[in-house]
Amino acid sequence: MLYLFLVCLLIVSVYAGVILVYTFGWFKKSIPTVCHEALPTPFVTVVVALRNESAHLPALMQSLQQQTYPNFEVLLVNDHSDDDSEAVFALFSDNRFTWINSDGMGKKAALRQGINQAKSDLILTTDADVVLPSTWMVSMINAYQRTAAQLLIGPVTMCTGTIFQRIDYFSLEGVTHGSAQMGCPVLCSGANLVFSKDWYNRCLPYLQPDVPSGDDMFLLEASKRLKGKVVSVNSLDATVQIKGCQTWRQFLSQRTRWASKSPRYTDVGICCVGILVALTQLICMFSLLLGAFYPLLFLVFLLKFVIDALLIARVACHHKQFKYMLYYPIVALCYPFYVILVLISTLFPHKWKERTL
Repeated sequence: MLYLFLVCLLIVSVYAGVILVYTFGWFKKSIPTVCHEALPTPFVTVVVALRNESAHLPALMQSLQQQTYPNFEVLLVNDHSDDDSEAVFALFSDNRFTWINSDGMGKKAALRQGINQAKSDLILTTDADVVLPSTWMVSMINAYQRTAAQLLIGPVTMCTGTIFQRIDYFSLEGVTHGSAQMGCPVLCSGANLVFSKDWYNRCLPYLQPDVPSGDDMFLLEASKRLKGKVVSVNSLDATVQIKGCQTWRQFLSQRTRWASKSPRYTDVGICCVGILVALTQLICMFSLLLGAFYPLLFLVFLLKFVIDALLIARVACHHKQFKYMLYYPIVALCYPFYVILVLISTLFPHKWKERTL
């Protein structure tokens, strides 16, 4: 039993070291998005792939219309919606917005069509179910110009949802920005990215079109493979707000969809971190189940508990939402079981927006 404990402790210690590195990344100075000197305002194309988002479109459209950036177009690419999304779009009379019906199937095909039809070489992507600050576009373009990045990863946070979902998303935010700040990005979200059309086309052979989702992560992998400069910003002026899932079934389905593409990852760093996280969660689950018989196993869980708290608390403070840390102990106890449940769910067919994946 001592040998098993030492092996578990070693794995979780490696995990703790990685999370500490990401936490340190949050204390490094990030690229500022507010620029006091005058910068060029090149024409920009915002591409949004959507399917059955009629309930969310008004908030998205209004936040895009309120952007302080003066020079842009918005392409909304419809991935075969069967609700009244197009009718909702028609209520907004703005010649900067264009509705496109996708020729292909799936979000990735819709994005590709939107990018190909963009009038600008400079592309921003976001999702249909988000709310954008009025400074979003100018902040992201300023940061992109000042960093000369091939791929700029913007901040995404959760504005509604259960406490469990919010703390879970704090951890994703922490890993996304912290890893990129340390020069080893392992996560990004298509809800807030900037890149050029030329760079996207260079990455296109590696975006795995046969996988229906994963447009963001495969673009990150391709950018790293091609030795592109990947930069992350975490300014509140550039932060996209997403809504949490309304039910636990929707939440688990979403996370299962995210996890199901992981076997197709090819980047060594991303794969190693994913395996390390899965092993750590599995060890912590058994530590909680068997700790009453082998108390030493509780030390393994306690190590992960403390290390995760440091990163999550840093992100919560950044958003001035430290109050959610009061619930962290309960979430931490449930979290290993949730992760293992999601991993098991990926072994079975699952649906997203009425499609089997």
